[in-house]
Amino acid sequence: MPIRSSLIIVLAAAALLATSCSDDTGADIDGESAPTTVTPATTSSVPAVVAAVTGPIVTGDGPILPQPATPLPEGYVEEEYFIGGTATSYETVGEWGLDGQWEASPGETADYETRVIVRRPPAERFSGTVVVEWLNVTAVEASPDWGYLVEEIGISGHTYVAVSAQALGVIGGESLIPVEVDAEAAATTGEDVPVPAAGGLVGADPARYGTLAHPGDAYAFDIYTQVGAAVAAGEGGLLGGESPSQVLAIGESQSAGFLTTYVNAIHPRTPVYDGFFVHSRGAGGAPLGGRFGDDTSFVDEGARIRTDLDVPVFMLEAETDLTLLGYTLARQDDTDLIRTWEAAGTAHADAHVIRSILGGPRDASSGSFLGCANPINTGPHHEIAQAAFRHFVGWAAGGAAPPAGARIETTDTEPVAIVRDELGRALGGVRNPLVDVPVVITTGEPWAATDLGGESGIDVCALFGQTIAIERAGLLDLHGSAEGYLAAFDESAAAAVAAGFLLDHDADQLREEARANTGLFE
Repeated sequence: MPIRSSLIIVLAAAALLATSCSDDTGADIDGESAPTTVTPATTSSVPAVVAAVTGPIVTGDGPILPQPATPLPEGYVEEEYFIGGTATSYETVGEWGLDGQWEASPGETADYETRVIVRRPPAERFSGTVVVEWLNVTAVEASPDWGYLVEEIGISGHTYVAVSAQALGVIGGESLIPVEVDAEAAATTGEDVPVPAAGGLVGADPARYGTLAHPGDAYAFDIYTQVGAAVAAGEGGLLGGESPSQVLAIGESQSAGFLTTYVNAIHPRTPVYDGFFVHSRGAGGAPLGGRFGDDTSFVDEGARIRTDLDVPVFMLEAETDLTLLGYTLARQDDTDLIRTWEAAGTAHADAHVIRSILGGPRDASSGSFLGCANPINTGPHHEIAQAAFRHFVGWAAGGAAPPAGARIETTDTEPVAIVRDELGRALGGVRNPLVDVPVVITTGEPWAATDLGGESGIDVCALFGQTIAIERAGLLDLHGSAEGYLAAFDESAAAAVAAGFLLDHDADQLREEARANTGLFE
């Protein structure tokens, strides 16, 4: 099957992401099934939600995949389905305050049909967990959490479902930032690089997606509910005949803003999901109208996760999220069902995002793909996210709560700043050997002062943080020698694994990188 791709810059709420189509690593598709009416069956009691499932889809030129579209884990298959029905919008009831105790009432209804992408392991390896990502549409559709978590998803045998929940991905529309393509950098993939169509999936491939329809983002919350219910039912061929033991919601950045509102206002009405992984959210949630910029009081002032939930919520925050995105306004204490990790040395987006698209090593200069003149963050966001996600999955299944993570130290000033040591490292937070035994200093700070909401628009590179080099003399002062560096790194990695903040296989990969770094001492 021919490959199509569009490598684009996605910011503000996601990172760098793109659009591409499947290749022969995807599913072996024999034909298209008739629509199946799905009645949900989840691990909790839910109201009846009915949607029609059609697929696998085989028309057109192959599925248009959100980026990062990293290779599937070994043995996985990939299929695309359409899901449609009648969705309900919601309206705000009463005052929505900092405590997240929000109420919503049903509004108008409208018909819809959207798509989902399913990536699943062989039946004998299926863990019983299905993770459902709310795709990010800051510019075009993107799957940042797939990029951060694909290794852990594959190792653990989870099924992954990507949902085109919002209108921009389906029928196009005005994005929060313009789409840009660095054709020269994208050409390093060896693929064709067409600019994404402004008309979303429908405009990009009408032969395949021409039946899709989306009434607007006010309906996205209920669309996400209906997809979760269809997945939980395990019918319609979505899961290859398997029945899940739990269905978990995940979303990063802008999608995390939508999940914040979903958790506080929609989940209490329609409890379909068994847990929420809210990744790199800012101060508040998304308006029920679906458009940032409308009804923004609770967005600008901050919103916590409500504390009367019946399912766990894990929030993972980078340094950038605390400062530029204002998450400090929404900070809250851990509870039996709420856990937050603030990851020291991390940025909202980083070199791992680019590496997951273009390949290659952890490289601060990869920001040139975005037009960033300065070295972007190469910190441990990916590794900490994978450890957090493994804890979250077990916790949602009834296991132990994740270990508590220290908060990053911040000032009481306006704007909020992160307190740093003499090397520039954040104090406090969830730690990693890349931060505690460094050969470079990574932060979530932009290289230049910026206002993400200013008249000049979004500074693309501001969300990718910094990597600051340490000269050889500084490395020797810190570690004494290459041997001393390796010994300290190994000790720090072992401590992070023992504390639950680093997975064994990620620790092994970091140790390999550390050994490659010994040349910096020569």
